[in-house]
Amino acid sequence: MVNNTSIRDIVEKCDGGVLIRIFVKPGSPRLSFPAGIEDGFVILEVRSPPLAGKANRELVKSVAKFFGVSSSNVSIIGGIKDRNKIVRVLGVTVESAKRELGI
Repeated sequence: MVNNTSIRDIVEKCDGGVLIRIFVKPGSPRLSFPAGIEDGFVILEVRSPPLAGKANRELVKSVAKFFGVSSSNVSIIGGIKDRNKIVRVLGVTVESAKRELGI
């Protein structure tokens, strides 16, 4: 994964919430979020394979649970068929997202 995005750009403000850069590792032995930070992305390890949107659905559920919001408040707005994602989380501030993610 090559990306020059800095840590400060991992979480950005958007209308009603935040945008988070997430790198998904499908087919992992366990679900883990955040599983670290690498090349300007928060790492999300999911058990589901990258088939028929299963990993994306697990991403949405995992991010929603982590931030304590409804799954309907989480959407993938970039990278739907890529491992590098831009995820919108409504109802969360930049400050609280960074604090929860440890960045």
